[in-house]
Amino acid sequence: MRLQAVLFDLDGTLADSEALIADGIRLALKEHGYEVTFQQVMDILGPPMTEMVPALVGPVGPEEYQSIRAAYVRNYHEVQLPNIQPLPGAPELLDRLEAAGVPLAVVTNKIEEGAYEQLDAMGWTPRFAAVIGADSAAKPKPFPDPARLALERIGVAAESAAFLGDTGADMECSKSAGIPLRIGMVHARSPQAMEAAGATHLARHLDEAAAVLFEHVAAR
Repeated sequence: MRLQAVLFDLDGTLADSEALIADGIRLALKEHGYEVTFQQVMDILGPPMTEMVPALVGPVGPEEYQSIRAAYVRNYHEVQLPNIQPLPGAPELLDRLEAAGVPLAVVTNKIEEGAYEQLDAMGWTPRFAAVIGADSAAKPKPFPDPARLALERIGVAAESAAFLGDTGADMECSKSAGIPLRIGMVHARSPQAMEAAGATHLARHLDEAAAVLFEHVAAR
């Protein structure tokens, strides 16, 4: 395989943001009278917020959902966003891929606007040739639509790409899109769960992921 593009999930893969986001959701729900624990939110983190809220507290009406989301967004901008840091090894991996001329994309279940806000805050926006959010394609991860859209925008065929993510949805999305190299990060999810979802390789940290990727970059 000659690697011509790498697609990345964002939160929990490149950015050390999952705990901050989970606490923001917990606080937004608490403002609306719902008591959920931090761990309850962490356990289901990954899908779009439209799915996470009812999964945590049961069905809510459209107006209440929008109020919960507004509380989360306010808290996120005031507290979470300024404190998000790269995961260890992330800047170095992105630097190496850029130096090798490999186009990069973000494929996240954040809305696209939120993904750009986070990338801007981290100074990373120029690194990525495409940024795909939950509202960018017809369906979000775990459906293949976001990965396919990213590849279309970059102009690379699926069989020449890799996907790096930390949830089962990442692996399912990339597998369904026909991406052959799927690296599952296992610092938050079990190796068994990631393999069951379609990971072809497992990595405990980004240095291990880099070793897998650069086996194929070197063959260019």
